[in-house]
Amino acid sequence: MQKAALFIDELRQDLKGFFYWCLVFTLFRLAFIFAFKEQLGGTEAATIGQALLLGLRLSLKTCGFIMLGSALFASLPKIFCSHWPARRVRLAWNCFWLLFFSAAFMARLPYYEIFHSAFDMMVINGLYDDKGAILSTAVEEYGLFPRLGGALFIAALLSFSYWRLLGHREAAPHLYSKTKTALAFFFIPVFWIFCRYGGAFDYKNSISWENCGRLPINLLNEAVLDDGQALYRVYSVKRFIDKAAKVDFGTSKLKEFIAAAGGDPADVSLDKSFTRVVSRPKLAKQPQDIVLILGESFGAWPFLERFKALGLVQETAALAAGRRGASLNKMLANGSGTISAVVGVVTGLPEVGIYVSNQPETYKEIYRSGVGTIMRELGYKTVFWYGGFPEWQNIEKFALAQAFDEFHCANEMIQTGGNAWGCPDKELFRHIKEYMEKEGGKTFHLVLTSSNHPPYTVDIDKEGFPREKVRSKLTEDIYKNEKTLTELGHIWYADMTMGKFVKEAEALRPDTLFIITGDHSERFDFAKEEDIRTRSLIPCIFYGQGVKKAWFDDKSCGSQMQLPGTLAELLGPPGFTYCAYYPSLFARPAFVFNHNLYASPTELRKLDLQTGPEAEKVKALRKVAAWRAVKGDRAE
Repeated sequence: MQKAALFIDELRQDLKGFFYWCLVFTLFRLAFIFAFKEQLGGTEAATIGQALLLGLRLSLKTCGFIMLGSALFASLPKIFCSHWPARRVRLAWNCFWLLFFSAAFMARLPYYEIFHSAFDMMVINGLYDDKGAILSTAVEEYGLFPRLGGALFIAALLSFSYWRLLGHREAAPHLYSKTKTALAFFFIPVFWIFCRYGGAFDYKNSISWENCGRLPINLLNEAVLDDGQALYRVYSVKRFIDKAAKVDFGTSKLKEFIAAAGGDPADVSLDKSFTRVVSRPKLAKQPQDIVLILGESFGAWPFLERFKALGLVQETAALAAGRRGASLNKMLANGSGTISAVVGVVTGLPEVGIYVSNQPETYKEIYRSGVGTIMRELGYKTVFWYGGFPEWQNIEKFALAQAFDEFHCANEMIQTGGNAWGCPDKELFRHIKEYMEKEGGKTFHLVLTSSNHPPYTVDIDKEGFPREKVRSKLTEDIYKNEKTLTELGHIWYADMTMGKFVKEAEALRPDTLFIITGDHSERFDFAKEEDIRTRSLIPCIFYGQGVKKAWFDDKSCGSQMQLPGTLAELLGPPGFTYCAYYPSLFARPAFVFNHNLYASPTELRKLDLQTGPEAEKVKALRKVAAWRAVKGDRAE
């Protein structure tokens, strides 16, 4: 009877902790919604209440996990050893998690500002990124140390309140009847099932991170996830991507994937399986210089009609609209991060969740589908320009291993106005211009900028940013604070420096061909919910002698991995062969895709790999790309 009494008393303490955690996660959820309340617009209170209820149901899982630890480490030992310090162990266990979730909450706020999400796959990307630059940005831009102080204060406050709830000392066990003890044993599995399914008793009515996005506002959908569930989402998605990218199949299956992806399964070389032939080049004459610019965080949204009055992209918009310019209506980044864009262009492969720049095969052989290889075969010297530093994502070694003859970066340039991510774009473009003045012969320049990135340190007002004019033109979609204006100023600065460089390079070499696009979008923090086009698309502008507007129309769509093949079709003589795992922009395939989105002449939506018409081809191409990155070119 004594052990039964101990069991029920310890269960009572664990349940008190469980309900306390339900309250804590609800408070965190309310604070998160309040922090970004401007995004709610005219949202009805009922919708916010629905988010809180869904969140509470989902948090039953997280609360149950914490309670389980308390039961295993505190309650059970106490039942078998009356001298076990269950109260102190329980207090330590819960205080640890209070500190963890307080820190996670303080990190979630700036994370949501940047990525418009609770923790997601960009957490994994950060593991491969420049950790020194990330730390510097966290300190300079997002107040790392004050936030750590805030996390400690919140954790201390919550720990004190939990200590008061738990009681000041061990209490003598009560006596309980056999009936109450039996009911307690019956209660545990029922309670556990209820928590496991998020406030339900079966899978059909359950809630999980995968199906909790049921509300019309992204902020509320992300608020439903507590930080434990958000981090579990990261783990689950990473596990799914690893499985999807895992090369656990043989050559016979690979042949099936090649055929489904549109290649020739008869060849023993993957690159040769996707060989294409130029029938007639789009440009009558090869220009001496070609410049492909990947603009940091250079999204398509400032080009949209409702944002044009801000005047943020006047220079590049004028290039697209001019008689020597052409642009695509829908252009998809290769992934959600900068390295994905670089991989898409340098290798010609789709994003498959593999860090190609760190794969051993990348340094054993050259991707024939990559832009460096194609431009070399067309007779160009290849030069990679990066506004950042060579250690980031192993980028210098990656570029030089993949058919780039030269690599130049911020180490060679003046840092005034730069930050931990690199030098100002103006300085980068000045070096490229000086290089063009000195060098002769045909040269291909791949340029990756870095200024339009937190911490926003360029003195944009000194550079001429019309801050007050932009302020007067702000729409309800955009926050009206100085921080947002400074970010808008860096978009303006990126556009201004690109436009000035194009004019100077064109004056130097009138036949220069320019392709201007972004590495990704989705980083600007809008004041209200936006559609996929506004949030995710990037520009793609062709400018120079011989460029024709008729190349593209309002139905044209593309993705970054098509750019190498597009350059081959632009410049290659008749009969020139090249490798491209997906047809060029001029081929106008039925659809294009990236890590998350699907675009066709009539649609722009989330990628559907379950029932969508794209499922078979996309999955097959990703398997082929994974094999190519991990096992190399041989298909036997």
